[in-house]
Amino acid sequence: MKYSDLRIQLTPERKRNLITLVVGLAISWTLASLMACASSTKTGGATPLYQRLGGVQGITAITDRTLDRVATDPRTQRSFANVKMKALKESVATYVCKLADGPCVYEGETMRNSHADLGITGAEFDLMVDVLRDEINRANAPTGAKNDLLKRLAPTRRDIVKNS
Repeated sequence: MKYSDLRIQLTPERKRNLITLVVGLAISWTLASLMACASSTKTGGATPLYQRLGGVQGITAITDRTLDRVATDPRTQRSFANVKMKALKESVATYVCKLADGPCVYEGETMRNSHADLGITGAEFDLMVDVLRDEINRANAPTGAKNDLLKRLAPTRRDIVKNS
């Protein structure tokens, strides 16, 4: 038997069906590839926020410097009187790390409970946010990471601020 004997005669109808099959497979593979790319971005293809902020070390440096500044600023220092700064720094860094999808486990109080008796004003909260923003910039974190973190922290304002 010769190779030429193995040829299949394609009628116009079979040719159309074969073309439809090939085009359908190509479209299906393309859509499947696009869906796989989209789902990998949602489930881990994108860099987690805590890594974009410099990892656990980067977050710790940012929060430590932020707390050092607000604890000594005359506008906010009253809130830090008699506070064990080392423990506070560890707690805040862990909280931010967890909030940024990091590997940290935060076991501290809720923001509402931990700030309930402090009488934090809106101006004090806003200053803390401004200092945090400065420290994130100082750490050369990407603007998108800074904005993502600030967006995640924004809802805590209603739990922390007690005096407008």
